[in-house]
Amino acid sequence: MPDTLNLLRSHVGNPADAIRWACLLEATAPKAGNVYPGKSFHDLTYQDFQVAAETCAIELSPPSIPITQRMKDAAIETKRATHTNVNLGIILLLGPIVAADEANHRSLHCPADWCNEIAKVIRTFDAADGQNIYAAIGAASAGGLGEVDSMDVRHDHESIDIVSAMDSAKQRDRIARQYATGFRDLIENVVPVVADQIRKSGDVISGIARAHVRILSEAPDTLIARKCGPTVAQEVQRSAATVDVDNAEDMLALDTYLRSDDHRLNPGTTADLIAASMYLLLRTDAGTF
Repeated sequence: MPDTLNLLRSHVGNPADAIRWACLLEATAPKAGNVYPGKSFHDLTYQDFQVAAETCAIELSPPSIPITQRMKDAAIETKRATHTNVNLGIILLLGPIVAADEANHRSLHCPADWCNEIAKVIRTFDAADGQNIYAAIGAASAGGLGEVDSMDVRHDHESIDIVSAMDSAKQRDRIARQYATGFRDLIENVVPVVADQIRKSGDVISGIARAHVRILSEAPDTLIARKCGPTVAQEVQRSAATVDVDNAEDMLALDTYLRSDDHRLNPGTTADLIAASMYLLLRTDAGTF
């Protein structure tokens, strides 16, 4: 089956384009339990994701500004524009990816290249970068990631080792795990699933929705775990594992289940990982993943 992402790749000329498309595609896909067109939460709508996508594209793209400063700016501007932390996880994931992309002028042609170059970016992070990332988390008022063991974003820190802090949180937060592993988890375990489901479905939007269920079935969503505890997150994982992604009734049933309990079962971390995966797929040649 032809690669349905190729047409989109032809419209992605720079990181800002890739950010915008990745965020919009992820938000538009009817992913179980998430916000998408026609499905809102009481405090979050599809329009918020549209605004956040444009804000993220603008704030994360100026290469003359240090990447962690851009991440901080993106979090602040998104909170100002939407009054939510709608894309904090996406900002934290895309920052190092965008920096690696810029440094290599779209010359990253395989998963190993991306892993190596993103790891290089993370190794350069110093105390100032740590302060910027903690400020981004604090600006978004995020639960869980906002307090990483002994470091609390509600206080100023003269010296922050952000990689060590993320390493300490890697078991309870999958976004922190990316920093601790040089994004190897994302590139080896998530991106290939997204690419495979898009190929199988022959459609980007439905492929993303299918991939979302597959990824959720393979590991507990850490946002659900933070909100509801690991036992509930594992129950959601088991429920996702029973879904036939080719069966519309199965997909609808999972969506309905995940919208119970006042949307506390929203698999938001899984969605963030998909947005980052879409950036990588849009900025890498067809057939790479």
